[in-house]
Amino acid sequence: MKTFLIVLVMMATADLGEDLYIIQEPKFQQPNQCVQFVQANSLMLIAKAQSEYIGRVVTDIFCVPQNRLQLLLRPA
Repeated sequence: MKTFLIVLVMMATADLGEDLYIIQEPKFQQPNQCVQFVQANSLMLIAKAQSEYIGRVVTDIFCVPQNRLQLLLRPA
């Protein structure tokens, strides 16, 4: 099953909502491959998310299996 990277970004608003920045490439076949990639490239991943969400702080990075990602993206 494929695993995707998700970077959680804190919005600079009064309600302190959160946005997800989903990195679609690279994709990983095993979660441990994703975790190793994040450990080796965390600064680059944070910089990429911050360039997309200017002025926001990255609060966390997750490796999420494809089936769980689909659940997260369903409308509430």
